[in-house]
Amino acid sequence: MINNDKNSHNNFNDAKVSESLNNSDTSKSKQSKILANQTVNIESDVGHNLHRHKAVRWLFLLLGFVFIGIGLLGMVLPGLPTTVFMILAAACWAKGSERFYNWIMNHKLFGKMVKDWQDKRAMPRRAKYLAWSMMTISCVFMFYRMPAHLTWVAVLTTIFCALTAIWMARLPDA
Repeated sequence: MINNDKNSHNNFNDAKVSESLNNSDTSKSKQSKILANQTVNIESDVGHNLHRHKAVRWLFLLLGFVFIGIGLLGMVLPGLPTTVFMILAAACWAKGSERFYNWIMNHKLFGKMVKDWQDKRAMPRRAKYLAWSMMTISCVFMFYRMPAHLTWVAVLTTIFCALTAIWMARLPDA
């Protein structure tokens, strides 16, 4: 019975808010500016997620730079992923630095893939195909070049890559 009262109270408040928006003298452009400001406030409210200890924030900041560096190397080195390390950098900077977190989230190249991951846990289909092909080429090459006494390393790597490929296939497309 209490839950019904709370729901009716929330419905009443929602009705009051929508009624006040409909009856107000503000134009649609003012309403969109208000909505845009609310979105900006939500996105820039990373300060809540920053770690409370300064030393830990510095550690997250440094880890973010390490992951950015590895991700940038992944752009030029075949077989080394980029997206994963950009997501890790964003996660570290969300806890360590509002400035760098906002930078990566608004970056024209990396921002979309990090936002897709955070919002939908999604990965672009092209990235999936590229990852699958790189894992396949790497595993085949390992079996071709690995000495006979180290075949177990190639088998374990292939199992890990296969599990990763299955996990990736289950992700939605961005």
